[in-house]
Amino acid sequence: MHTFDALWHEIHLTLREIPQIFARREAVVFLCLAGLTLIALDPHDFLDHITVLEALFVWACADVIFALVYFMTLLGIAMLPTKTAPKIYLPIPSTFAFTVTTIFVESMIGTLSLGEYTPKVWPDIMAFVVVAQLFEFLFVRYVLPDVLKAIRANRPQGIGGRSLQIGDQTWPLTDISAISSNQHYLQIDFLDAEPLSIRARISDVLNDLPPEAGVQPHRSWWVAAHACPSLISEGRKRWLVTPYGHKIPVARGRIDEVEKWLNTHGVPESNTTS
Repeated sequence: MHTFDALWHEIHLTLREIPQIFARREAVVFLCLAGLTLIALDPHDFLDHITVLEALFVWACADVIFALVYFMTLLGIAMLPTKTAPKIYLPIPSTFAFTVTTIFVESMIGTLSLGEYTPKVWPDIMAFVVVAQLFEFLFVRYVLPDVLKAIRANRPQGIGGRSLQIGDQTWPLTDISAISSNQHYLQIDFLDAEPLSIRARISDVLNDLPPEAGVQPHRSWWVAAHACPSLISEGRKRWLVTPYGHKIPVARGRIDEVEKWLNTHGVPESNTTS
């Protein structure tokens, strides 16, 4: 999924990473601190009607409910029948999750106070939306990058567990079909998502990729092994083509290297003439 925070800063996530994020110690600590902050501030005078221990119980349940609703919302979006990876503005699912959580909190406090507290759903929802965006922004900007780095560092090695990292962005290597260079920018082509342009040098990127992950047929191109490239001939020119629409020129000095790589890691030379 291509997700964006409140300031439209892009974060690449996979659905598998979402529950792992909430299970990380950093995320749990952040949620606990957020709950304790709300208890200490007591913006709606909850503590006038219930005890501190009851408030702790309510906010602990609220953290769990928020995490579950948030994950299920992202799961529902990810399961939509689209041809490309969905683009998600994170304040939208978080607003929905906090709305559900707020209704629970208001109802729970009304029950624990034996009716002394009257739920104020509408104004409280608006207040919690603002709080949600503040906490989410702080988490996404300052906590999530380290959490994702730790999760991805613990993946099993091999191509299936390798990632491509450029700056503060990381993508699973198995999601990428090809990389091309255009002056100071790289275009990253994905198997099931729109291409992405990012400022970087291809030489710096290729140094971190294992040989079995793909091949460099030209100084400005790299194509992934799982993109199933095949070698064709058109007159004197050689090209690598993939089922994803790539037609990549093969430099004369790299033909032998590409053929050897295809015979070892990829699709053997087809010798097709167009």
